[in-house]
Amino acid sequence: MSSLADAIKVAAALRDQQRYSEAIDLIEKALAAAAPNDLLRLDANREGLRAAEAAGSPMLAKRFADAIAIQEPDHDPDED
Repeated sequence: MSSLADAIKVAAALRDQQRYSEAIDLIEKALAAAAPNDLLRLDANREGLRAAEAAGSPMLAKRFADAIAIQEPDHDPDED
């Protein structure tokens, strides 16, 4: 993959085809190769979370969810 954006698109297509492990592998490799400050890391982790949940892998889903929680700006629930 040439970029994290491309990896997200391909992983989403793989997930739609129920090829969850391939989608997860692609996202993990793309995240490992991406710059730490890449703005698409959050979107990639969200796609990984969707694939892990669809695959029925709660431990992997938790890992992606934890990465999302770290990256998301603080959110005040009272503002909703």
